[in-house]
Amino acid sequence: MGLRDRLRRLEKDAPLGGTLLLPDGTQVRYGPEEMLDALCAAIEGDEHRLIPYLREIPTREGMPGLIRALEGDADNAA
Repeated sequence: MGLRDRLRRLEKDAPLGGTLLLPDGTQVRYGPEEMLDALCAAIEGDEHRLIPYLREIPTREGMPGLIRALEGDADNAA
């Protein structure tokens, strides 16, 4: 079973839809599959519509921190 299959199974058990709050106050809504799709895209070096927003959030925690670490930019996180 590949990583994508495992993430899909996790996604079925715990839907992850929600809203990202950017530093400028902008809110970006995302669906239940999008956050895991963004993670898969980052792992594969691809783009996803949420990745630019996740890059804007100044933290080393959660998905924004994970995206930064995958991109080799963890040292620049606030």
